Amino acid sequence: MTYRYVAYDIQKNLYASYDDADFTINQVLYWVAVFANKLRLQHQLATNSDLFTSTFSSVKVYEDSKSRKYIDLPVQVMDLPNNGGIIYITYNEETCGCAGPAFAQVWFQGTSVGSVQNLYMDEYTTPSSKNPYFYRVGHRADSVDVNRLYLLGLECVKVEDVEIAVKSSIDPRQICDLDAELPLPDALVQDLITAVLQLGKFIMMVPEETTNDGADTTEPSTAMYANRAANLPQSNQQQQQ
Repeated sequence: MTYRYVAYDIQKNLYASYDDADFTINQVLYWVAVFANKLRLQHQLATNSDLFTSTFSSVKVYEDSKSRKYIDLPVQVMDLPNNGGIIYITYNEETCGCAGPAFAQVWFQGTSVGSVQNLYMDEYTTPSSKNPYFYRVGHRADSVDVNRLYLLGLECVKVEDVEIAVKSSIDPRQICDLDAELPLPDALVQDLITAVLQLGKFIMMVPEETTNDGADTTEPSTAMYANRAANLPQSNQQQQQ
């Protein structure tokens, strides 16, 4: 099932129900991606399968201004508990040139930023090239979304790239080809279409009076304000007049 088929089917149904609907195909595609990610996550938690697993064999290793080595996540990753969206990180056997296949099978262990200091307090957990770790950092730098995995234990080793496997999700900003296959099981496509249609119909049912278009269409009325002079107590002379 392609993005084009699903998006245009949803748009057609919305126009059939509301002839004044004005949803662009980009809006529909964004909703499709959001609900598809929700259904993918639910399916993953229910089945724990590798249906949504993506592998990348040559992810470049960079070094920041503080000599910390890191990689940029090649795709958007499912936000599973304990960094469960990252299945493994290992050395790329073809480029490491360090210790052959055995060295290439070393897996990086996941940790958190707050736990890094504790690792160096025990000789058995201290990060090294044979006992490496990674931790994830997500922030905005210079108005650019950044998702980095910092690598611990590579300070004395030259590593050009690594291999990584992740549970991927859909990035709405990366949908460029409408004829690409929607990465969702066919059995869940109808659930996706129903969810997006319900959202679109809910938006169309919201009364216009409750929306704010930013324009001030009200007119000041003197009736809205209290007239102090009219409310002041009158003297006997004024009352007789």
